[in-house]
Parts: sequence; C-alpha cells; structure tokens
Amino acid sequence: MEQKPASASQPVDAGQFKIGMRTLAGAVNIITSFHSGHRYGMTATAVCSATADPPTVLVCINKLATTHGAVAKSKVFGVNVLRAEDWDLSTTFSGGQSGENRFKTKDWTRLSTGSPVLIDALVSFDCRVVKSMTHGTHTIFLGQVEQILIGQKGKPLLYSDGQYAKLASLTLGEPLPEGLDYWGF
Repeated sequence: MEQKPASASQPVDAGQFKIGMRTLAGAVNIITSFHSGHRYGMTATAVCSATADPPTVLVCINKLATTHGAVAKSKVFGVNVLRAEDWDLSTTFSGGQSGENRFKTKDWTRLSTGSPVLIDALVSFDCRVVKSMTHGTHTIFLGQVEQILIGQKGKPLLYSDGQYAKLASLTLGEPLPEGLDYWGF
C-alpha cells in the first residue's frame, strides 16, 4: 500500500526539521577563532568544502554562540576535523567546559590568522572570512583557506542521531555485518 505524502501546503515545523536532520551523519569539527586576546571554540557538524579554487570552506554558526561573535568581529576561524578518539574533546567544546579551560586538554597552536588549531586533529584549516550571510538563527561564513595543518592519521569522528560514531570500511557492495554496533565507544 502506497502512502500519500504530507500536504505540501503545510509549513515544516522546526521540531520536525530537527528530527529529520538528526539522521544525517556529519563529521565532528571544532570551530575556533581568536579575538581581543581570547580563544573561542565550539563543536560543529555544519561544515563543508565550498570551492577548491580558491580553497574555501563553509561553516554555519548560531548567532547565540560566543564563537559567532568572535568570528564576526575578527573575520578569521579555524576548522579542526576531529579523529574518532577525540569524542571527549567534542563534548568539552559543546558545553562540557567553558572559556579558556576548553583549550587545556590538548595541544593547540596558531597558523597565519591566529585562530587556534589542534595539533593532532586529522586536519586543520586556517581561514579568513571572505563572505558571510545571515539566515534565520545562523550566519553562514565562507572562509578562504590560508594554511592547512595535516595532523595525525586516523578515522574521522562522526555524529548522527544524537550519538558519536566512527567510520567503518566496507568493500563496495558488501552488506553490513549483522549485529555489528558502529555507534558505541
């Protein structure tokens, strides 16, 4: 029996949208910035490549986040792609700690823009904002990459349906092994 789609005339409610978006698996990143002598950082999955020429990344940051203000004022940010082993750092930067204390658990450095970059991230992109656009609760920042720090090899930390996950390699066409739990740490 075929189900009929919901009426197109009804607007999508924010709660329903959030439930749908939770099903998207995303790489976990720490977005950082440096402004007026202070380091700022937050956990984010709303990050992607925008263009390769010139090398540009896109980040979406909630206007209520303190990191948002730092990026908007300094016009610089770092994207630090976390390894699966760094799930605890993601928790730290998503509210587990605040302020400068978040930067005390790992080794950080700075590249050309001054934004903090995590030394043992999979990769860190040091970016200068070239364009921004406000939409709803967030600002979309396009950052031209000025430097890249390739860190330790490993698998990326993923997030989906409210849980951390790590990437599992499969041969093309191979079904998932039965009973295998990719979500636990």
